[in-house]
Amino acid sequence: MSELNEKTTVLIVDDSLTIRQSLRAMLGNVDITRSEVCANAADALSRLKNRQFDVVLCDYHLGEGMNGQEILEQLRTSGSFPLTSVWIMITGERSYERVVAAAEVAPDDYILKPFSSQMLLDRMHLAFTRKYFLRAAHEALMSGREKEAIDILQELLPSADTMVKKLDVLRLLAETHLALEQYDAAAKRYGEIMQLRVIPWAKMGMARILHAQDKPEESSALLKEIIEEAPHYTDAYDTLAHNLARCGQFAESLAVLEKAVSLSPRNFRRLCLAGESALNSGDPAKAAHFLEKAVQVGRNNSAFGPDVLIDLLQAHSEAGNTDKMDQVANQLSNMFKNGEDAFLPHVCRAVSLLGRQAYAEAQESLRQAAALLGAGRLAWRSGVRFLEAVARLPPELEGYCGPEWIYQLAMRFVRTHQDVEQLTALTRKREALAQTIRDAYAELQVTNDEAVALTKDKNKAAAARLLYETACKTLNERLGMNACALLLQQGDAESIKQVHEIMSWLPLEHERVQGFQRTLEKLRKAASAAEIAAE
Repeated sequence: MSELNEKTTVLIVDDSLTIRQSLRAMLGNVDITRSEVCANAADALSRLKNRQFDVVLCDYHLGEGMNGQEILEQLRTSGSFPLTSVWIMITGERSYERVVAAAEVAPDDYILKPFSSQMLLDRMHLAFTRKYFLRAAHEALMSGREKEAIDILQELLPSADTMVKKLDVLRLLAETHLALEQYDAAAKRYGEIMQLRVIPWAKMGMARILHAQDKPEESSALLKEIIEEAPHYTDAYDTLAHNLARCGQFAESLAVLEKAVSLSPRNFRRLCLAGESALNSGDPAKAAHFLEKAVQVGRNNSAFGPDVLIDLLQAHSEAGNTDKMDQVANQLSNMFKNGEDAFLPHVCRAVSLLGRQAYAEAQESLRQAAALLGAGRLAWRSGVRFLEAVARLPPELEGYCGPEWIYQLAMRFVRTHQDVEQLTALTRKREALAQTIRDAYAELQVTNDEAVALTKDKNKAAAARLLYETACKTLNERLGMNACALLLQQGDAESIKQVHEIMSWLPLEHERVQGFQRTLEKLRKAASAAEIAAE
């Protein structure tokens, strides 16, 4: 749809019945009659999950629960709100200008109360015009055709006849390059944006690039500048906290997140991060405070799942709150009934037993979890929970296998020096466990360095074989991804078979893994075309 007309669908989100009725009347005055209304965040999330609207008119303040900005952030993060749809925020606060200027996920426009029907129509028309200009690129991105989207955007750039359109194109280009891990190209585009106008989100893009390149110190320095210039930029706080945690500075990470929570007290994801950071810094009581609040506000959040409850279980276990611990454990038991994840139930049972100081039984549960460290997909956070539970076992316990289990864990999960710093900081000053992590990293580095040397000697086949064999033995993501990159360059049937084998346990959500999937699909299509041509 290139313009507003009688077929335009609109969702109105406002907690005031009077405002909802007024907005519907305003739209009706300009022949837009296909509008629906909802009064709160939960209803809005449900509607937008099940149906696509051309326009959403959302009030910033919605009473209890999430505000309009938080709804938009959740929908964009989950991919539930199409790039081609328009989101206009409505607010009576002129201070909202500071919020939107510092928003990583910004609405397409915002309008300050009071306003007329014509003013609303004009703003909707301008937003539609901007969306239509980018529509082909948005459709390519929504279909997973990122490289095609980049080509479209580069063609659009010379015809961007206003500053706003040019910034829209450059931002989408930068974000797409960043998603594809094309860091130099992304940095170039963010640099062009900052030459036009120094905008906090452009600086944030540069900080994200440094973060993705495992340069937490440089990223943190830039993030501190952003926070000083735009104190309401809560995403900058989140990334800074993550950088600090990557270096094992959990107390500092928690202090940053506490400031962010004070600015955005009902953001589910941020409350979860604060709870996790409090756990890592050794403050289970504060962790329970944040996590209980996260559970309270997050029940209707699409991201709500066992993770927040597992952290809450750990917080109550470490604080010795056995009654609350049992309540959470029962909720988790119901969630784990489908049996899809066998690893975490063992870890959770161990956490509950540790809360009762039943160390022998806890060790047995961790032994069962350890047997699954070399199988299937396993998230980093799941591995961290296992490590934190093992670190609570007394080393003098009969049959103690802590270092052996942590060695296997480290061989699977450690990729960088920052991983080593983060994991060793979680060992509760158990030097034997910390040294095991450092030893595993040194061993992995030797393998990676050997592969690099072979590649430099133009022996990529040997490098690919070394990485493939070690990756299959350890399930290390870094080695697995490097192996896939080399194997795909060879492109023969055996190499492709080995790539598929590695892909069976690599994290599917990782951008690099998604790139491997696209390459495999291209190779498959090329092979099919060759067969047809041969026939």
